[in-house]
Amino acid sequence: MTDDAPAATDWAAPGREVRETVRAYLDAGEPAVLATVVAVDGRAYRRPGAKMAVAPGAGGAGTVTAGCLTDSLARLAEDVLADGAARVERFALREDDAWGLGVGCDGVVDVLLEPLGERHRPLVAPADELAGGRTTAVVVESADDRVAVGDRWDDAEDGAARLPPDVADAVPDDVDGTATVRVETGGGAVRLFVERVRPAPRLVVVGSNADVRPVVDLARSAGFRVAVVGFRGGRATDERFPRADRVVATSPRDLREAVDFGPEDSVVLMTHNFVDDRVALGELLATPVDYVGVMGPAERFDRLRAALADDGVDLDEDRERIYAPVGLDLGGSSPAQVAHSIVAEVLAVRNDRTGGHLRAVDGPIHGRSE
Repeated sequence: MTDDAPAATDWAAPGREVRETVRAYLDAGEPAVLATVVAVDGRAYRRPGAKMAVAPGAGGAGTVTAGCLTDSLARLAEDVLADGAARVERFALREDDAWGLGVGCDGVVDVLLEPLGERHRPLVAPADELAGGRTTAVVVESADDRVAVGDRWDDAEDGAARLPPDVADAVPDDVDGTATVRVETGGGAVRLFVERVRPAPRLVVVGSNADVRPVVDLARSAGFRVAVVGFRGGRATDERFPRADRVVATSPRDLREAVDFGPEDSVVLMTHNFVDDRVALGELLATPVDYVGVMGPAERFDRLRAALADDGVDLDEDRERIYAPVGLDLGGSSPAQVAHSIVAEVLAVRNDRTGGHLRAVDGPIHGRSE
């Protein structure tokens, strides 16, 4: 293994780190297998689109189950690398036939295993190249001699591999998430797994006090790209926030110039400085972000509202995207507990959930994959 390739296995890695691991294997030219959940019948730990990188010597990142298939996938990955051909494996995880182990998923999962190659570059492109998203399709079943399992297509102009036109034309252009498409060709039926690949979501934390670090660390572990914006240059440094993807030192009035905010961004304002918050919140409301969390009690936010009204900014017009006080009501007060409250709320809002108890949910608890 080269010095540039990842070595340690991290099965709990979020999607963004799985993509980074795959990109590292490609850059280093190391052999590896990409495992993707392409179909689920019943309940399962991960949904279609979940990915895992598997490399010889137990290297890799990510998971497609709760861990019950890790050893099986590692063995299958060795076979796939030896054969040099992609395959789909079906795993029945129901408690009565999953080796009698009672794994608890109670579903049937189809996993596509592919030798990693340059055709996977569109899946793992850097965030700036994925702005707006990219549609990719892979063959998971084929009775057509022209098409093999693992053949890929993407909507980039320089797509690494192309499908026959009659198959490629069947790829829908409005997929939001994942979909399965069956195509009847002159040579036989072809089944495609289609997914819309998007960059990892970004959380921008405005503030540079000590309580920012647990928010950064937890958000990074949850799969966010994290930017920290500080208003005191000596405190906003890479060394202070080593897990942040970007650290910016600026002034409240230059916030929009320092960060290019987009509608998919989430922002948490936690400077603990009333004057800074007053200016920064006014700047943030001039951006398209749909989540702005504000640290501090309700009484403090009422004072911010009054101060901004004096500045000609009416918060009532933007109240639906302002979460103040920020966070879910988890009852904790330590910095780490507050960080869990904040990141949990950001996830809930992004996933269109309220953050209630799962025992009160009637139906599937995972409506979308990472």
